[in-house]
Amino acid sequence: MSAVWTAKEAEGNLARLLEQARTVGPQRIKDATGIYVLKIEDDFTKPDAAESLLKLRPKS
Repeated sequence: MSAVWTAKEAEGNLARLLEQARTVGPQRIKDATGIYVLKIEDDFTKPDAAESLLKLRPKS
């Protein structure tokens, strides 16, 4: 979605806004003070899959 959300639209459609940020890409929200960009970042608090698998490998 390349359109810019208004602050009112973003407020009324938060679930849709978050879903589109996750699936489509960064979402832009405009209000009287400027344009804000909402984007999803990786959750680095979760262990890396490769590191987890390495810990489970046989120790021979």
